[in-house]
Order: sequence, then C-alpha cells, then structure tokens
Amino acid sequence: MSPKSLLTNIRFYILVFSSTLATFIFIWVKSTIQIETLQAVTLDRYYALIAVTYLYFALLATPLTKLFNLPFEAKYLKARRAIGVSAFIFGALHSYFAFFGELGGFSGLGFLSSKYILAITFGAIALLILFLMAATSFDFIIAKLTFPKWKALHRFVYLAGVVTVIHGLLLGSDFTQFSNLIPQIFLAALIILLSLEMFRLDQYLAAKFINFPKLGLSFSIFLILITIVGTIIYGPEGSSGSPFNIHAFHIQVAKQAQQNSSPNFSSNVLSNPGLQGDRTKRFTVSFIHPEVVEASSDANLKFQIFDASSGNQVQLYSFVYSKLAHLIIVDSQLNYFNHIHPDQTSEGFSLTTQFPHPGQYHLYLDFQPLGAIEQQFGFSLNVGKFDQVTLSDQKPDTNLTKTFDKYEVSLNYPKPLKATDVSLGNQKLTFTIKDAKTHQSITNLKPYLAAFGHLVMVNEQTFEYIHVHPTNLVAPKPDDNSGPTVEFLPLGLYGPIKTGIYRIFGQFNPDNNLFTADFTVKVD
Repeated sequence: MSPKSLLTNIRFYILVFSSTLATFIFIWVKSTIQIETLQAVTLDRYYALIAVTYLYFALLATPLTKLFNLPFEAKYLKARRAIGVSAFIFGALHSYFAFFGELGGFSGLGFLSSKYILAITFGAIALLILFLMAATSFDFIIAKLTFPKWKALHRFVYLAGVVTVIHGLLLGSDFTQFSNLIPQIFLAALIILLSLEMFRLDQYLAAKFINFPKLGLSFSIFLILITIVGTIIYGPEGSSGSPFNIHAFHIQVAKQAQQNSSPNFSSNVLSNPGLQGDRTKRFTVSFIHPEVVEASSDANLKFQIFDASSGNQVQLYSFVYSKLAHLIIVDSQLNYFNHIHPDQTSEGFSLTTQFPHPGQYHLYLDFQPLGAIEQQFGFSLNVGKFDQVTLSDQKPDTNLTKTFDKYEVSLNYPKPLKATDVSLGNQKLTFTIKDAKTHQSITNLKPYLAAFGHLVMVNEQTFEYIHVHPTNLVAPKPDDNSGPTVEFLPLGLYGPIKTGIYRIFGQFNPDNNLFTADFTVKVD
C-alpha cells in the first residue's frame, strides 16, 4: 500500500488513534498515580473499558448496516477490521496489567479459587479469539483463506462477545452494583445490540420459512425476557436483592454467619472488596516484637503470615483500600487510636512506631492474601511498667454532636442499636460533618485510602474488633469531593456482633485535613 493510499484509508487513522490513546492513558496514569500496583489497577480498568467499547462497535456494524441505510455505511464497514484489531490491542493491554501487574503472573494462579480461575479462563478465551481475528484481518491473509472461510472464521467474534460479557460480570470492578453508571450504559448498549440482532433473526426466519409469523416473534420474546430481567434488577427490590449488588451479598453472608454456616460464594461477586476469594482458606500470623517495649520509644513490629494448610509463608496480597495491610492500635482504655500501615518485606510486614504511655495495647492486623478473603488478626502487647490493666468504663454518649479540631461531627443511628439487626446489616451509622465555627456543611471531603471515611468499632470489655465499610464501596477518584454525610454499614461477616458498649473511631479527610472522631455507643 502506497503512502498516499494509506493516508486515505480510514483503518490507518483508527489504528493511529488507538495507539495514541493507549500511550496517552499509560503516560497519564504513570504521572498522576505514584503507587505502582495502583497504576496497574487503573490501567487494567481503563484498557478493559476501551476494549469492550471497541468490541461493541465491531459487533454493532453488521446489524446496524443491514437494517438501516446509513450515510456512512461504507466507511463503517471498511473500518470494522481496524476496530476489531483495536479491541484486541486494548484487550491485550488489559490482560497484561491484570495478570502481571495485579496477579503477579503465573505464580499467583495457585492462590485463586476455582471460580476465579473460571472467570480468568473466559477472559483468556475472548483474548485468544480477538487475537485470531486481528491476525487474519490483513488482505493477503484473506486472499489465502478465501473470503467465505475468512467470514466463517470471523463469526467467532460473537463468541468473543459472549465470553467477554461473562468475564466482565464476574470480575469487572465496575459491576459490583447495577445502580452505577457504567453497568447501566453497558446493559442499555447490550439491549440495543441484541434488539437489532433479533430484528435480523426475524427477517431471516420470515424469508426462510413462508409460514413463519411476521410479527417479530423473536424480538417479542426478547422484549419479554428483558422486561423480566429489568424488573428484577431495577425494581423495588433490585437495589438490594440483585445477585450483583455488593450489599445484598454482604448481608447474605452475614445471615449465613449468624447460622454458623459456610457461605457459598457466587462468582458474580468475586470482585467485591474484602470478599474476593476462598472463604475456607486459613492463615496463621506470627507477631514479632522486642522483648521489652517502652513508652515513647521506637518499637519495631513484624508480622509473618503463613498458609495454615501448607505452612508456606504468604507473599502475594490484594490491596484493601489501597494498602496491602492495615494496623489498628488502641490502648486498653480505648482512648488512644492509631491507624497505620506496615510495609511488606521479604519476611512479611514490618513497621516502626511508638506507644504514648505504659499499659496494655491491642493491635488488629487487617490484610487479604491473594485468592482468599480479607483476614483480621488481633494481638495484645504490654508496653512499659504498669500495675494493672485498666479497662474502659465510658458510658454511651448522650450528646452525639462533638467537635474535633476544626470540625463539628454528628453521629446518627437507629435507637436502640440491636445486635441482631447490626449483624445483618439492617442498621446504618451516619456521620454529618460541619465547620465548627460557621456550622456550614462540609462538602470537600477528600478520599482517604480509597474511601470518604473509615470506621472501626471496638467492644470495651471483649475488645471485639469490627471493620465497618462505607455504604458506597465504589472507590472514588483522588480528586472527588463528598460530604457532609458519610454512611457506614456494620455487618457480622465473621459471626454475630455481640451486645455491649463499643468505642467508635471514624476517620475523615476534609480538604486533606485528616482527623479522627470518636463516640461511644451501646449495642443491645
């Protein structure tokens, strides 16, 4: 092909645009996100969305041009091959950053559940088909294959579309809730494509069979099915009853936990934070610290994590709220609170910290081994010399509006809090944040560790620890704003939440001024 003809070929411009877009996204992510693994997560997501978009327009070409007389029909059909090649390019980039950037390559496969492996397999099948489509998109290849054989081969692109949809629903981070914008756009586009294909099918059957009803039978059946599915997803119970809804799944897990049953995880929700993996996997943690730890002095703490079934040390972890591990430290009186993050080393996790005064401290390590669900381990540590352990004797707050630093924080929750309802996710805790001087609502809450707020609850007597997730589990963008309210949903994912008095520690980040708000509540 001569340079002149190349410059008049729409396929050339599409491929140049795709290459430029892929490069721009890579440079932009690398320059705006500092953490390497988060870079891989972001690139994985963006490339996946673009790959699906390209594949959609490649599939849309035939039904759209067969049913309608489009002014740009010839160019669209000519561009279809380049659109398909672009789908493969972005699909390959998505696979690379997902497999080698997040999973850690082939060594990470051993840590995954069978359902997760199945979802990855669907993605691999789609990528293989797209590769074959791209490799046979050249004119000289078509000439060797002959056009009929080439056309028959390229019909496998429909299979690629089907397995891509399955893969995306199983593992796509954007499909945790149908109420989100991207799933709604995705489903609307899918309905449009399938509607057009049903029209084509009716036309084919009417031409093939004389007695076939010409009332659009296939299309009518499709509309009935779509109506039923839409009612289930978007109806009155859809926001909490859909199998793709993360809170519905959490509540289901909580209910099973109350019954001491082992939840059977649906592959539809494997992408949910904290619950992405095999619930049956067990781990042990060795807590290594100096024999004598003094108050107000540096203390190096180490945590070594092992697979309980094999004894092998765990090396691969998933990110939990943008960190590989979280460490919560409280004193026995539950007045001191610290939320810090150990660094991963070849021997596990370690950090250096100080304890402000002598006494007994309780430490809670939160992490998620690759292929398992989120794990929580608790430890006690004596610091300095003290006569006896003093427990908290604080009473539940009657005034639920307090001032912390420059902010006025109000806590609201259903009264009374009941252990059964809290365990099953039926009662929310809502924080409202205002300026302490002006009493104006704060609307510039910035994300802190991929959420607009973090909350833990600790029982005064038993030191039971509950990591409470925000109701909005979709990670905000770094420059997003929120406020003045943040809602949290306690759940008994690891067993029933016990009655008692709990100290609550919430962390919020208005305009990047991180502060901690603490309250005392009673659970009946």
